Amino acid sequence: MLRISIPHDIENKIKQVSRERTISETSIVTNALKYYLPLIEEGLETEFELWDALSDEALVNFEYEL
Repeated sequence: MLRISIPHDIENKIKQVSRERTISETSIVTNALKYYLPLIEEGLETEFELWDALSDEALVNFEYEL
């Protein structure tokens, strides 16, 4: 099991939502991460593709100057 520390303001918000919606704090955090992590992966994949394209372009330019 992973243990993390979060800022108090976020902890308080999680507790508030948990009480208001009668959902466990663990469920709130787990569901938030399940939603957020794929978005991060998509963003990284796009960023890596852009890096590859720029790298290819730089190589072509370098070879052209030879």
